[in-house]
Amino acid sequence: MTDDDGPRPDDAPEPGSPEAVGEPDPEADFGPDVPEVDVPEVDIPEPPDPSDSDVPEDLLRSFWKLVAIFNVALLAVSLGPMLAVFRGEWVNGGLVFAVGVAFFAYGYARYQRAKRVHGIGD
Repeated sequence: MTDDDGPRPDDAPEPGSPEAVGEPDPEADFGPDVPEVDVPEVDIPEPPDPSDSDVPEDLLRSFWKLVAIFNVALLAVSLGPMLAVFRGEWVNGGLVFAVGVAFFAYGYARYQRAKRVHGIGD
């Protein structure tokens, strides 16, 4: 007698499993079938090389300087009142706020000068 003569007791489904009870597969009823979509072929153009910039070098340098100046100004103008109100450091908070306002004024003056030098906004 060989092992392939008939069903063995360990081949039976586990008691309580969907196969043993005769229930349908619950995952089969999750929803409608996913529709098939025919996706057309599209030629994607290559992006331009970022090193081939149309912006003059001095304008680019002025832009990044202004970004740094206004970032410092925004940090100081927002941090100063927080120091004053939340920590009670009115003198330090006032000084930090004043430095932020000064940086905003300096940044605005540099921005106006950059506009005038590069002929922007004429």
